Amino acid sequence: MAKRGQLVFIAIITLVVALFVGVMYPKIAKAYASGEVTLKVVAAKDIALTIDAIYAYPYDIEVEYDVDLSKFVVEISQNDVKVKKPGIDSTAGEYRFVSIGGDDPSTTLNNPKKIVFRKENNELILIGIP
Repeated sequence: MAKRGQLVFIAIITLVVALFVGVMYPKIAKAYASGEVTLKVVAAKDIALTIDAIYAYPYDIEVEYDVDLSKFVVEISQNDVKVKKPGIDSTAGEYRFVSIGGDDPSTTLNNPKKIVFRKENNELILIGIP
């Protein structure tokens, strides 16, 4: 009789997992098919590499990144760029960069249509324009 109870328990767990996959699959497929996942990954990489290039440039500089990210939140902190949808996002794009001289830019840009990177006196300033 103990084996029968175990089989019922395994069947219930299998049904719960199958139900979860069945509910989440269309949402994940829609995110990948719409191109949002690719945009988040590419934008995170572009922003991180732009920050790396700005840190490597020895003089003051201002660069505009004019990719429309108005559907997303851009979080830049602890040498990491994350582009995600507001709330919980399992398909967030993330990429690391290297800061120089202990400068750790930490900012959150909500729905930016354009991002302005400004380096003044070896300090990075990030401005999100809605």
